[in-house]
Amino acid sequence: MSGDLWCGGVINDFEPDYDDSGAWRECLVELGHPTPPPPPPPPIMDRPTMGDYWRGLRHFNDHPARAGALSYLRELTIEGLRAGSISNRDLLYEVRPAAVAVSVLSEREVAGNGAVVAAVIRSVADRHPARWALLIDVVGFWGGSLASLLAGRDDSGAEDCQTVLPFGSGLWTGHLWRPANILLALAPAEGARRFLAAGTDVTALRRGSTAELMPGFMPLSRVLVEHTLSDDGSARARVNLAGNAFAPDSVLAGLLGRDRDRGREPEPDVVDAIRRHDFAGGAVRWQAYRMPHKRSGSLRTSLGSLLEHGQQQFLDMLAVACDGATEDDAALIHTLIRLAGDDLRPEARRVALELLARVSGPEVVWSLELARVGSLDRLPSAIRASMAAGSAAPLAVAVREKPFRDRNAAVNAAAAELRQDSVLDSPLPWLGSGQANREA
Repeated sequence: MSGDLWCGGVINDFEPDYDDSGAWRECLVELGHPTPPPPPPPPIMDRPTMGDYWRGLRHFNDHPARAGALSYLRELTIEGLRAGSISNRDLLYEVRPAAVAVSVLSEREVAGNGAVVAAVIRSVADRHPARWALLIDVVGFWGGSLASLLAGRDDSGAEDCQTVLPFGSGLWTGHLWRPANILLALAPAEGARRFLAAGTDVTALRRGSTAELMPGFMPLSRVLVEHTLSDDGSARARVNLAGNAFAPDSVLAGLLGRDRDRGREPEPDVVDAIRRHDFAGGAVRWQAYRMPHKRSGSLRTSLGSLLEHGQQQFLDMLAVACDGATEDDAALIHTLIRLAGDDLRPEARRVALELLARVSGPEVVWSLELARVGSLDRLPSAIRASMAAGSAAPLAVAVREKPFRDRNAAVNAAAAELRQDSVLDSPLPWLGSGQANREA
């Protein structure tokens, strides 16, 4: 959502004045001090206008090192559309670069405006795969307005027109939605396939590079996923797809099974990405953790990344792992809990230990915890009660009395909606279908 975007931050305690000659900057460097960061962009008001948009453009042109230029302009545009202070005509003809206008199509809160823009794009590209392929190819490099992109005549050089170059690092911050992905999702299947498969010389090289990056961003679409999993997809694209926070479990399972079906070892980077995935389900994550890995320390590294925000995901995986666990599974569960150590919150650790007791017995839990804390008097009360009773029952009671509460439950629930496999077939439903737009 637009309100979740981070648009560059605020400098609170170090904003020295320095002259245009850069003397102050040079002095700081000579003295061993860091270069002062660029100032933040103007705050986005309640009813921003195109005048505010131009001021934002001037700011990022004056301070090109400032991160988040396109995300800031996207947020300002969405606020203006929501308030009615920026119009659909502005979105088509005045907002520059075109990537910002296209990025607005990902925002449900201005779905009406997005549907108008989507209808215009569809009316121009229509059923011509080559036109769609060109738009997807060029949107990330076009400096002019969306209208000029659709017409094929860049208007960024016109008098009094301002823009920022839409390519380079640090332009998008705080979200995964990207204009090329949006247009690929909007395009009919043949248009999307033409972009992914066609091109010669420089065009093919540029499209191939873009196609490698796209699986790591949103929205994902069926055509993009199928291309990435096919022999035409690259290893880098598969790693990006495996690391995409909103890749459905069915896609992650396909990535893990792809090499196995070909009689090859799984790609280590793909396995690592799924192990530490933000929202992967327990079954596919457990599948990744069970796979042999050539890199030493991979378990510890992936666990550290997962447990930073994924305590619930870790417990979901253990619950799957304990269902019908073999001796090898029980040993791996023990290893994972041991490596997790104090990174597991106390209430999450109680659940994990109770699950371990089911497959390995309470004695294994006692020795594991004693090794962690170092002495009997430092053992958690539930473990001491279990030892006194000679049973795992006190652990189960402690879990019921003090259940684990997922601090990220709302985020996980929202992500689950975006991670449904069916979303790949309709990644932008709030924009309506092309047929509906044509009938309207």
